[in-house]
Amino acid sequence: MITLYRKYRPSTFEELIGQEHIKKYFEKSIEKNEISHAYIFSGPRGTGKTTTARILSKVLNCENPNGHNPCNSCEKCIAINNGSFMDVIELDAASNRGIDEIRKIRDAANFRPVSGKYKVYIIDEFHMLTKEAFNALLKTLEEPPEHVIFILATTNLEKVPETIISRAQVLQFKNISEAEISKHIINISRKENRNITEDAANLIAKKAKGGARDALSLLEQLLKFSNTDITQNDVIKILGLFDEKIVKDFLNAIYKKDNEKLLNISSMIFNEGKEIEVFLEEILEYILNNIRNNETLEKNLYIAKKLSELLKEIKYSENKKILFDVNVLLLSSGIYHEKDEEINLSNIKTYKENINNTTEKLTSKVLDILLNKKEKMNLGLYFALKNAKINEKDDYIKILYEKENLLEYQIVKNSSTILELLYSTLTNHLIKIDIIYEDNSDEKTRKNNILKLF
Repeated sequence: MITLYRKYRPSTFEELIGQEHIKKYFEKSIEKNEISHAYIFSGPRGTGKTTTARILSKVLNCENPNGHNPCNSCEKCIAINNGSFMDVIELDAASNRGIDEIRKIRDAANFRPVSGKYKVYIIDEFHMLTKEAFNALLKTLEEPPEHVIFILATTNLEKVPETIISRAQVLQFKNISEAEISKHIINISRKENRNITEDAANLIAKKAKGGARDALSLLEQLLKFSNTDITQNDVIKILGLFDEKIVKDFLNAIYKKDNEKLLNISSMIFNEGKEIEVFLEEILEYILNNIRNNETLEKNLYIAKKLSELLKEIKYSENKKILFDVNVLLLSSGIYHEKDEEINLSNIKTYKENINNTTEKLTSKVLDILLNKKEKMNLGLYFALKNAKINEKDDYIKILYEKENLLEYQIVKNSSTILELLYSTLTNHLIKIDIIYEDNSDEKTRKNNILKLF
């Protein structure tokens, strides 16, 4: 039986989900006949990198291309779709990472295509190649035969040597939005003669975290377990997720220091065989989605920090229930006691003295203002701003957060108006602020050879 992801794999650029900038780029490149000898497709898993590589392979070798799309009906297109076309070679670098494999490619690349116009090499997860293999690949990329195209896919561009990056066009694939994934799930369900509610599709899309392949894998599980319409309750039950009410009850129990309620929720989770890591992730997501509630901002910031630390620790624990119960009871007994609040406020002075080296002069004054007011919103914003890498230049301030600081990024992003007002008041003129989260950082992608399209 063919899996849903393979069955409904996009066969043209038009069918690709969510990667509009990629579609537009290849549309123009193919129309102008401006094809590079090497591409690097970088981005999260399940976002269409390998699928795009196969579509491009078909377009370049198609006997009757339909504009910038393959016909999918000629002999060459059919062979590529079936994986039997000799001039399109796919290699998984995760299991073929040595120099010998790359030497074979280098030697074979010198021979002309057997039946196509181009010989296309698709190397998946190529960041896993050994140093020697990278060096061997580099020699081929430096002087590539005109009939050869390399498409190198990776989920970890930072592990790729600069020498390789500088010899290829880099296209950044993005996470697919929940709305696009949800729509895709509903369409696929209809093609399978099944109905799925919008709430259920939205929940699957959220669980897929930006990957269409993961979304269809989850949908396939649901289709196998049920012969009726798929509802939100089906998704929660079959995929081991949690109703939002349980998440709310858990947080309320922490606020009220209701230890009995917390232990009952813990027993329920473990007795039903659900994953405690999933529960912790859903709590963190819930807090992030409701971070604009200023009244509980500092409290939720503290809870999120502690639960995030617990999530990292619990993944490697042999007795997860004991670890979860102990940490949750400690969190409940300590949360927002007057004594704890006094400790937190006294520690702020220490934080103030050890402000991150990347924090500059104007930002230090803003931190002082937030600290002196000692309001809940200001203290939360204070801690969030302190964890940023900040660069001040003329009337422009860049506030950069790395991957592990998503919560702080959300807080500062939601308070951007307040920050702009503070900065502008201090300087008596308008200050422009950019708040950037990891992969959106210009510093990570500012290379002349990297093509980034929006």
